[in-house]
Amino acid sequence: MVNPYLKMDVETASPIRQLVMLYEKAILCMEIAAKAVQENDVKTKINNILRAHDIVRVLNASLDMEKGGEIAKNLRSLYDFIEEALLKVNATDDVELLKRLIEIMSDLKSAWEELESRL
Repeated sequence: MVNPYLKMDVETASPIRQLVMLYEKAILCMEIAAKAVQENDVKTKINNILRAHDIVRVLNASLDMEKGGEIAKNLRSLYDFIEEALLKVNATDDVELLKRLIEIMSDLKSAWEELESRL
């Protein structure tokens, strides 16, 4: 069941705000997965890593490679790395790698928030 208020927030948000929301959800899923690894909760770990992976795939697929130029190419490389790394974390329970991915996503989210604040 989808929260109707959340649905409305997403539907009425600007494209940049929607991106920030995707980053927030991916980061939250990674944080839950990291805690699940430490608690040996395999089901929660897998579900949240796969959710984060799906979000990164959506971010990757949404890149406009023609209009985005060098920034889009760099983001594509970064998203590809994150997708592969999440699969590695899922197989190896490498919490340190997961923490680095959370840092990368947090930095990207901050950059989008900075851009949003200037518009």
